Amino acid sequence: MFKERFLLLFSFFLLASAPAFSQDEDIFGITRKARPPKSESSIGNAFRSIQQMFSFQLATGAALYTMGTTFYKGDSKIYPITQYQNQEFEYYPLPDTLALSTRQWIVPTVEAGLRLNLFNILTLGGGYGWEKGMLNPFEGGQYQFSLEGEAYSATNYYASAGLVLYDASRRRFLLKQRYKRFNGANPELKMRMEREYQQRNRQNYPWSISVEGEVGKVNVIQGEPAVPKVYQPRLAATKDQYTYAGALRISYDLSEYASVFVKGKYMQRSFENGSSDFTPFPMNQEVYSIQTGFSIRTPGTKRCRIKGCGVVMKHNHNGVEYRGSSIFYFQNRKIGQWN
Repeated sequence: MFKERFLLLFSFFLLASAPAFSQDEDIFGITRKARPPKSESSIGNAFRSIQQMFSFQLATGAALYTMGTTFYKGDSKIYPITQYQNQEFEYYPLPDTLALSTRQWIVPTVEAGLRLNLFNILTLGGGYGWEKGMLNPFEGGQYQFSLEGEAYSATNYYASAGLVLYDASRRRFLLKQRYKRFNGANPELKMRMEREYQQRNRQNYPWSISVEGEVGKVNVIQGEPAVPKVYQPRLAATKDQYTYAGALRISYDLSEYASVFVKGKYMQRSFENGSSDFTPFPMNQEVYSIQTGFSIRTPGTKRCRIKGCGVVMKHNHNGVEYRGSSIFYFQNRKIGQWN
């Protein structure tokens, strides 16, 4: 019963953004007029309407990874496992099962991508990621297992899909539901609450929260060892192995077209021993990353270039809408927002 109520409430919350498909609606149910075209031709207007749904993103940050592997019944003379404790014993048998793990920081991590916003509800995207890190030896109990080359770099191509949980449109919906309870109040209180609602509804709300899921493929480039060693395994990405990640993203709008964001991400991926001297064995890695980034949405409205026109807000010329300000400023700024 609880799950059914939760799904029903969640679905209803998403449907609150339905006006974004067509027109907005105010507290009295009066729909706003359709927006003027962005181009002189219908094809150009359609192209610009689609164009403004895309944004370019660049982010950088750091990550912490943990990686583990399990060895089964083996012999230290076969696998390059060393004993870094109790080294007075020259030879030692390995246990039936040996669990080894390591952890290290990854600095920096860089991502560049393209994102498609669908009606402020869903997001689709893809991009390229690069990282550079160090490989600490695996340790478990009193044993140690080292990989060839301490430094490595990796590239990752990914596709993502996201869901917008909270933004300005959902805030307006929640405000509308909150102020509906005053519909049956006395006329004086109702008028005062309607004015308060309209004032809060007109405010620019810059925050948005979304969740994203990512699927990608990783390619590892491992550095050469400082001192060549025999039987030293290399790190390699597992063939036909996909990476899976989940992320929470918090954005702050600088304008209708520019925003900054913080993204926390959890990723799972697998590597394997790339040396030809051993049978490949898996090494599973979990990555916890935090990134800050900058996003630019491609403007669908052209900048006004008419000489003598000093309008800084959005305005019309011959029925076509133009921008009067840079994409780094809110176009229809209100009192207190002018520079």
